[in-house]
Amino acid sequence: MRDTPDTPETPSYAAFSPREVRTIVMGLMLALFLSSLDQTIVATALSSIAGDLGGWGLLSWVVSAYLIASTVTTPIYGRLSDLYGRRPVLLVSVCIFVGGAVLAALAPSMPALIAARVVQGLGGGGLRAISLAVVGDILPPRERGRVQGYLSGTFATANIIGPVLGGLFVEYLSWAWIFWINLPLGAAAFAATYFQLRRLPRPNRRPRIDWAGAVLIVLSCTPLLLGITLVQRAGSWAAPEALACFGLGLVFLVWLILQERSVQQPMLPLHLFGNPVFSLGIAISGLSSMVMMALVILVPLDYQLVAGLSPKEAGLRMIAMTLGTVTGSFVAGQAVSATGRYRPFVMLGTAVATAMSLLVALLGIGHDPLRDTVVTLLLGLSFGCQFSPMSVTIQNAVEPRDGGIAISCMMFFRLMGGAFGVALLSSVLFWHLPGGTAEGAAPEVAAPAFSIVFLVAAGIAALALVCTLFLKELPLRGRS
Repeated sequence: MRDTPDTPETPSYAAFSPREVRTIVMGLMLALFLSSLDQTIVATALSSIAGDLGGWGLLSWVVSAYLIASTVTTPIYGRLSDLYGRRPVLLVSVCIFVGGAVLAALAPSMPALIAARVVQGLGGGGLRAISLAVVGDILPPRERGRVQGYLSGTFATANIIGPVLGGLFVEYLSWAWIFWINLPLGAAAFAATYFQLRRLPRPNRRPRIDWAGAVLIVLSCTPLLLGITLVQRAGSWAAPEALACFGLGLVFLVWLILQERSVQQPMLPLHLFGNPVFSLGIAISGLSSMVMMALVILVPLDYQLVAGLSPKEAGLRMIAMTLGTVTGSFVAGQAVSATGRYRPFVMLGTAVATAMSLLVALLGIGHDPLRDTVVTLLLGLSFGCQFSPMSVTIQNAVEPRDGGIAISCMMFFRLMGGAFGVALLSSVLFWHLPGGTAEGAAPEVAAPAFSIVFLVAAGIAALALVCTLFLKELPLRGRS
């Protein structure tokens, strides 16, 4: 039996006063901060962790384990929240995340730490997915852009604060505190969720859980993400172990599609992908994330290899991109609410990202601080103009009953797009460097390689721009 939608559940937006909305959004920002901080705070503590626990060869899995677990569970949490309600599922997510943090802080060995990071990731996927879905329960799409900027800014803030906190904990306390810090933050997030979300609407239908679909989502996505990790390690897309992972993932993906076509309440409703606005929105989000995540990794590397800047100097020059992303997301979100239109802002963002990537490919970066600041600021603004409006676009395109799985799919494809983008553009860079490595590469050799990287990034951004040309402008639903 194919997926058959049942009676739509219309949220009662009028039930929440402006003060209640502000309070709820603050709680959601805390949950998002909790999940996002964990991805960045660990980076500066990795060497200290390896020094205490050993297992240098397993070190990269401390990061990868969390990323994979949180990514593959994102659509599952979104669907469960559609069936059981946001509040109970978010409370469970917080508990799993904090439990994983305690296990990580007490880990006696590297394998134990990696296992604890998997547990943390299982909770982190729910924190991220459901926090964004709750916005759809308290505000209509026409007003939703007002808060999307704040939520997007939470990600950027965690990216800035995370490495700083991690360094301070390692220097003055111990690496375990990068995990202990999650206990007070988690307690605050749990309390905010418990008290503030009690009035959220609950589904009025009897859920039928597609557990087979949930298992197949994990079995199809995990090998794909493992394959990406192996590509980055091997520096080649033709690595046998990576190809094996990709093949296994595709087999389970076909199985997943067949499974979801045969159940009444699938974990991943395929009818959503028949909606052209939803499908194009997912594509634009994934392509944009490919460019953004790759440039966040490779621009600092360009500064260091070509311009000879220190890691500290390269990090300082990245502040403009971060501030641009926060500002762009906030301004675009406000503009969407004010005008009721989203397509012009997404089109502007993809166009600017394409133009700036081409400009860097032609002129390079690291030679003129003012020009670097302007270019990276515009890149950040372009990313913000895409991400904030796309959240509104995708949720507005589906029925309210599917709001959780819709926003979770967007988050999932953003994460997958970012992972593929980093692997793809890193491979392009290494293919054009002598010996296939950045170590010891002379600036005059590295500069042409980075030019090619930015040309490829411009091509991906241009493809996203083409998708926006076909994106239909639907009226944003209001309170009526």
